[in-house]
Amino acid sequence: MSGDRSQASPHPIVPRSHALVEARFIPRQYEPNYPYPLLVLLHGRGGDEDQLVRAMPNLSWRNYVGLGLRGPEPITKRDRPAGHGWGAEFERPDRVKSRLSTPGAEGEILRRLLSDDAPETFDHLEATIFEAILQTRRLLHVHSERIFLVGCGEGAAVAYWLGLTFPERFAGIVAINGWLPVGLRPLGRLKACRELPVLVVHGAWNSKVPVEEAKRTVAVLRAGGLNAAFQAYPCSNRLTNPMLTDIDAWLMNHCTRQARI
Repeated sequence: MSGDRSQASPHPIVPRSHALVEARFIPRQYEPNYPYPLLVLLHGRGGDEDQLVRAMPNLSWRNYVGLGLRGPEPITKRDRPAGHGWGAEFERPDRVKSRLSTPGAEGEILRRLLSDDAPETFDHLEATIFEAILQTRRLLHVHSERIFLVGCGEGAAVAYWLGLTFPERFAGIVAINGWLPVGLRPLGRLKACRELPVLVVHGAWNSKVPVEEAKRTVAVLRAGGLNAAFQAYPCSNRLTNPMLTDIDAWLMNHCTRQARI
């Protein structure tokens, strides 16, 4: 792996007034002279920028800087605020299939294909995430070669999309109880993606996203030559301490492996 994965944004810097809401985790006894790995934390549907930041102490008090980002889409249930999401492009596959089966869905798909709405949405999200990473690097000492995407549920779909689109900019992807977003060509940049390690952790009793879906994703990634590790746990769609322990070990293994190269 080479080159600075975060300095250059693929799009013009987004003004801070349009930036995603952020939360940061600073390691205990933060050492300014040490370049820390950065975990870009992408919450699940209905969560917010603090969802995964709150889990950081159980992952590690000392090893990482965390950057939690809030999805741009407010969610309401029964006319009340119910957290945030990342947009229809990243919803669970079963939700997308359900929408596609409704009357008029084909016409809406054609309208979007013929318009620039979807590309502009992706472009804006890319730019705001990369700008948040740059802002964090201005404030804290982050190792430019150790920036990992960590997503939960819908946030894992965002992590897959961003990491597999810009594999040279990240050190790895951690997908927790997540899925590949519908319409993503996961191996569109096959050669570059083969250097991007992926860890998939999933609840064996997850009724919203069955573990078989996660296994299919891993099979697709491995078929393309990616280093995709997988582990299932005796839980539903929760983030558990055994998951966090294994994620920490995987992250540190890749950080120390990079240090030896």
